[in-house]
Amino acid sequence: MFKRIFWLSTGVAVGAGGAFWAKRKVEETVEQYLPEQVAVRAAATAKGLGTTVRAAAAEGREAMRATEAELRAKVDARTFVGDAPPPATKGAKPAAPRRAGRVATHAGTGSAGRRRARR
Repeated sequence: MFKRIFWLSTGVAVGAGGAFWAKRKVEETVEQYLPEQVAVRAAATAKGLGTTVRAAAAEGREAMRATEAELRAKVDARTFVGDAPPPATKGAKPAAPRRAGRVATHAGTGSAGRRRARR
């Protein structure tokens, strides 16, 4: 008889404790998803997102400027464009200025030569 009363009371205590714990967890979850709480969390996330986006954009601009400066330095060194003329080497003739335009082709290799060959 005492054995049954012991296990009955143990079951009631565990059941009541489990029900109380589950009720508390459900209420906490419901509170988290109330419209006011969702709005507060969304606003905090948006503020943090704006800060993160601004920081990423600033870092991207810095990297872009550094890369552009590096590329411009390479182009200036290769094409002799800039404030200072290229350094003169001993015994070398001055370089002819570069000209933009068409590159001369050998006779018969241009498009007109190919057209004549097909006829």
